[in-house]
Amino acid sequence: MSRTTIEIELAEGMAGDDQNRILIIPWTPPSPHRRREIIQGEGDRPSATRPMRTEARAVLTDALRDAHHWLDELTTSRDQTIESLAAREGKTERWIRRTISLAFLCPVLVKAAIDGRLPRGFGIKRLMELPVAWPDQWSALGLRATRTHLPCNGAITWAGPLPPICRVGCS
Repeated sequence: MSRTTIEIELAEGMAGDDQNRILIIPWTPPSPHRRREIIQGEGDRPSATRPMRTEARAVLTDALRDAHHWLDELTTSRDQTIESLAAREGKTERWIRRTISLAFLCPVLVKAAIDGRLPRGFGIKRLMELPVAWPDQWSALGLRATRTHLPCNGAITWAGPLPPICRVGCS
């Protein structure tokens, strides 16, 4: 066995003459890297889209962590305010508010960002202050949502590429 071929030596009764006793099969090992499908924009050609940069993904992941942590602090502690968070973290109140908005991103968009499947240019600033309704987030970003992109308990149907706002049954 080599990097590009598999050689199999046949038993004596299997081949007609001695020269054909070795069967050579071309082979390429599977890639150890998982293939990532990039979520496409409305008018993008599949080959034109590149995944978001690793650095942007790391910054976004940290901001998502902060957003959920700060939102949890604000909802569980009566004494916690945006102003006190900003003073403690050394950030502006505006930055804290914009970062907390990331806690309300559609879970599928969050997973795509963490997996590196969002297109390049979808960094933290572009994902802040999106609409609250998940289908509207997809639309505001110019991405195509399919039925599998919007987690809902109930069955929903739509005619176009973007579903209507799912008011009941969204998890």
